[in-house]
Amino acid sequence: MAAEKKLGRLAGDQLAWGILGGLVVAHLILAILLFDPKPFIGGDNAGYMILAESLETGQGYRNIHLPGSPWHAQYPPFYPAVLATVRALGGGLIAFKILSVVFTSASLVFLFLLGRRRLSREGTLAVVAPFALSPVLLYYSHWVLSEALFVLLTLIALWASECINDSRRWVALSAIFGILAYLTRAAGLPFLVALLLILGLKRRWRQLGAVGGASAAGVAAGWLWGKLAVADSAQVYSKNFLLVDPYRPELGHVGLGELVSRVVNNIRLYSVEVLPESLAGPASAGGINLIALLVGFLLIALALVAWIRDVRKLRVLELFTAFYLGLLLLWPQIWTDRRFLLPLLPAILLHAVAGVVWSMDFVRLKRPVWVLPALGALLILLTIPDHVRTVSFSRRCRSFYRQGDQLACYPAQWRSFAQSAYWVRENTPDEVIVVNRKPRLFYYFSGRRGDVYPFTTDDREMLTFLDDVGADYVLVAPVSQTTYRYLVPVIQSVPERFELAHQVGEGSARSYVLRYRGGPAPSAGPVIEN
Repeated sequence: MAAEKKLGRLAGDQLAWGILGGLVVAHLILAILLFDPKPFIGGDNAGYMILAESLETGQGYRNIHLPGSPWHAQYPPFYPAVLATVRALGGGLIAFKILSVVFTSASLVFLFLLGRRRLSREGTLAVVAPFALSPVLLYYSHWVLSEALFVLLTLIALWASECINDSRRWVALSAIFGILAYLTRAAGLPFLVALLLILGLKRRWRQLGAVGGASAAGVAAGWLWGKLAVADSAQVYSKNFLLVDPYRPELGHVGLGELVSRVVNNIRLYSVEVLPESLAGPASAGGINLIALLVGFLLIALALVAWIRDVRKLRVLELFTAFYLGLLLLWPQIWTDRRFLLPLLPAILLHAVAGVVWSMDFVRLKRPVWVLPALGALLILLTIPDHVRTVSFSRRCRSFYRQGDQLACYPAQWRSFAQSAYWVRENTPDEVIVVNRKPRLFYYFSGRRGDVYPFTTDDREMLTFLDDVGADYVLVAPVSQTTYRYLVPVIQSVPERFELAHQVGEGSARSYVLRYRGGPAPSAGPVIEN
């Protein structure tokens, strides 16, 4: 009888691994069908590629897109170093994107391993399956952003943390990957804090000292580097964390009441908008958003039940969930997004499935074998409309891309932005400085350095900045309201300092390249159409 049970468990494990393999293949197939070859319109992906170029070409960890190429102090260096390695091997944008697919695929394996430490085979697959096909994971599987690597490293660290009672090697493994996660995104700090707190509560003093020392060294090195380096002041998150609106600094800093209001609003946004969009994709068709909203509320309730039950067991996952969630809720509301929830989504799914199991056991309800697979199937069904829509869109974009039109699938305002950069690349010397709202993306398209104009309503301060940075051109592009709030009023108040060099686009999507004159010149009238 014992031998039969052992064989049954072995067969069950083999089946579970086989299903996992099928899920990884399904994830890869969908990632290929959804693959988007164009650069992401956010500046972060260009920033990572710029840092990779700087490292690979031996210039150090520098913002080579900025005048003077100052040292970089915003992003931790691990992901740019990985990209620099790929670049040294001859890879470029497409290779970077493929690497993200590799990372997201590998994360499914470690989520499975983490789940098996807590759940049955059926429960684990009910977690992995919806995560493998989730729109948010697939969305970030083809961008040059740190999300894919960060999720992978965090899951490895969490998996290893489940075994820290077995041997010191698991503590070391968990700490190593936790530190690497922190060196990929500063949002990895909640894991390190959680690990250290658990080691302290378990009175593992020697391991606490070793992990604490290594973690402190990594955090202190990052802090010291930030102090010594010349940071991109318009983008450093730590400086903007307590601003009412990072893009409107004149509004000042939040007080205690405003901070509480921010937390409340973020709870609403993440539960009502971000989590449903992570499960079913944004702007889903028909009534699927309502269904996703209800399912999201159900997951939150179940996950909360399991978290309350399991937090007393002194495991890292529960504390990481609480600390990371606290960071999300304190984050400026304007930065609320699926990308920040993505690393927490596996924990939500794990706790939700555990909540189903515990709830049924608590009411002494016999648990049918189909309950957990049915939950996983429901979550997968939510994704289908979004996948159908995005696969069709991606196929058209790849067709345009193969025909040589790399801008066809950008919104009109971003096409005019990129076309302006192409014009600058073809019609100006290499050393010109172009001030614009998105200098990293502009550098990617144009190869010309530039900087972000200051977010100030003081005309004199703006003109002093343009003179100090050595601006040769400014770009007025409809990709951010800050351009019209801060830059355009100065241009209209002293039109003699600006001369229209090029314009592209139609109507509200039109972009203007303006030549900047460092001294007063005869008035030529408005250079931008009202």
